[in-house]
Amino acid sequence: MTALAAMFLFAACEKEQKIYVVSTNDMHANIDNFPQLAALVDSLRTAHPDLLLFGAGDNRSGNPINDRYAEPAKPMYELMNKVGFDLSTFGNHEWDGGVIALRNVLTWAQFPFVCANVTFDDSLQMPNFKPYEIFERNGLKIGVIGGIQLGENGLPDFHPKNAGGSHFRPFTEVLPEYLPKLREECDLVFLLSHCGYEEDREMAEQFPELDAIFGGHSHTRVSETQLVNGVLVTQAEAKVKFVTLSTFTLKKGNVIDKQMELLSVKEFPKRNEEVQAMVDEYNDNDYFRTVVTNNTTPIDNYESLGCLMTDAIRYTTGADMGFQNPGGVRYDTLSARPVTLKDIFALDPFDNEIIAYTLSGEEVVNMMKSCFTSDHGPIYCSGCSYSFKVSDEGEITDFKVTLDNGKPIDPSAKYNVVMNSYMSSTFDYEHEDDGHSTFRSSNELMLEYLASHPEIDYGTTHRVTEE
Repeated sequence: MTALAAMFLFAACEKEQKIYVVSTNDMHANIDNFPQLAALVDSLRTAHPDLLLFGAGDNRSGNPINDRYAEPAKPMYELMNKVGFDLSTFGNHEWDGGVIALRNVLTWAQFPFVCANVTFDDSLQMPNFKPYEIFERNGLKIGVIGGIQLGENGLPDFHPKNAGGSHFRPFTEVLPEYLPKLREECDLVFLLSHCGYEEDREMAEQFPELDAIFGGHSHTRVSETQLVNGVLVTQAEAKVKFVTLSTFTLKKGNVIDKQMELLSVKEFPKRNEEVQAMVDEYNDNDYFRTVVTNNTTPIDNYESLGCLMTDAIRYTTGADMGFQNPGGVRYDTLSARPVTLKDIFALDPFDNEIIAYTLSGEEVVNMMKSCFTSDHGPIYCSGCSYSFKVSDEGEITDFKVTLDNGKPIDPSAKYNVVMNSYMSSTFDYEHEDDGHSTFRSSNELMLEYLASHPEIDYGTTHRVTEE
C-alpha cells in the first residue's frame, strides 16, 4: 500500500459514520395515516438516503377495510411495499388469520420478516422469513434479529387454533444462539422486538451486546432517548401515530453516540399523493358505511365499550352473565353519532365464536380473576358488577361480585355464562363444564343486538371499581 493510500484509509477510519433507522410498531392496519407516513419517510430519505425502515409487528388487525378485504391484510402490505419498508418482525396479530394467511402475507411483502424464536413445519413452506437479516449501509454492517413475546401457554397472544404448524421458544433462550455470531460479523446489532417495553428493558439489562431494541406489543410511547445498560430502547405507541428516528454515530468502528427522536405522523403537513390515491380506493366501500345504530353519548374509555359488547352477547343468548377480555376491545373512543358497520368491525376485528358455559359462582369469580394474568387487566362484564383492590405486591384482593339484582354472587349457585372462544381457550381456571359453542360469532350477535337498539347510551356505563 502506498503512503498516499494509507493516508486516505486512515482519514476514512477517523471520519464519523452515521446510521439512521426509522421504526414503527403496532400499526394495526391504520391505513388512513399512510399518506402522511409516506411523505414523512420520503422527507427523511431525502436527507438520509441510506436510512432503514423497520416495523416491529402487529401490522394487521384493527381496520375492517384491510382485515375484511377480499384478500385480508393485502392493503397493508401493498402500502408497506409502496412506502419501502426494509424489514418487519412478527406480532401476535400476524396469526389472526391463521398460518395460511400468514404465508400469504410473506408472499406479498417485498421485504423480509425476521423472528428467531419461531419455526414452522416444512410443509408450510414459509417464504421470505429468517431469524435475522444483515444490511450494509454507509460502509457498515447492521445485523437485525427479531423476536416475539410468549404468554403463559407458550404461545404469543393469539387464538391457539391459529398456531397450526408454528412452534415457539422463549426469546431469551434463543437470543444467545445468534448474538455472538452477529456481534462478530456486524458493526451494529439491533433487536426488532414484539415483546413489550418492560420486557425489552429487561433484555437490555441481560444482553448489553445489543446496540438498540426497536420494540412493539405494549403500545408504549417513548418520547426521548432511553439507554438501558447502554442499549437504546424505544417504541412509537401504535396505529401509525408516530415513528421513531434513531441515529447511531460510530468512529473507528465504535459506537460513540445513540439518540432517538419521536416524530408525529398525524401532524406531518404533507401527504404522498400516490399513497393517498391507494388509500382512497381501499376506503371506497359503501358496505362499511351502513348505519347500524346511533350513539347518543360520547364514549371515551374501553370499559364502556366492553359493557356494550358484553350486553350484546348476554341478551342475544339469554345468558345470566357475559364477559369480554379487555384486549378484545380495540378502541376506546366513540363520538355521539351514527355507528357504522366499520365501527363495529373495528371495535371487534377478531369476531370470535361465542362459547356458553354453566359455571358455579365460585368458578365465575375464578374466571374473572384469571383475566388479570391471562389478558393483563380487569375483565368487562354484563349481568354483574364487581370491585377489587390491588396490594402493594400486585396481588388482587377483596374481589366482590354483585349481580344486577343487587345480591352478591352465590359461590354454589349455577349460572349461564357466555364469553368468546379466545377467552375459553386461554383463560386458566378450574371449571367442570367444558362449554359448548353457540355457533354464532361475536359480531353476528352484536348486530342482532343493535337491530333492536336503534340508539345506544353507554357513555357513563361502568361496572368495574378498583378501590
